Amino acid sequence: MNICHITVSGRLTDDAKVDDTTSGGHYVRFSVARNRRERGEEVTEYYLCTWFGEYAAKAAQSLTKGTKVCVDGEFSTRYYERESSDIPGVSLDVRVSA
Repeated sequence: MNICHITVSGRLTDDAKVDDTTSGGHYVRFSVARNRRERGEEVTEYYLCTWFGEYAAKAAQSLTKGTKVCVDGEFSTRYYERESSDIPGVSLDVRVSA
C-alpha cells in the first residue's frame, strides 16, 4: 500500500463536529485553511480533516473556529460534482494520525 503523508499548519474554519461511527466509536471532522503566496498573490487552500478515536472526541472541545493547529496524517484527494459549475471540485482530505 502506498501512503501520502502530510503535515498542515493553519487555522480552523469552523468548530469541530463530533459524530459516532457505525461500530460505536467516535470521530471528529474539521477544516483547516492554509494561506500561502503564489506569484505574489495570497492563495488559501482548505483541508478536510477526519480524526478517529476517544482522544479526538475529547480534544474536539478545544478545536474551535480560528484556532491555529498543526495536523499530521495520511493525505488523499477526492473529486466531486459541483452544483454551480461543470468543472469538478477537488477535496483535499487528511486522515489525522493520533
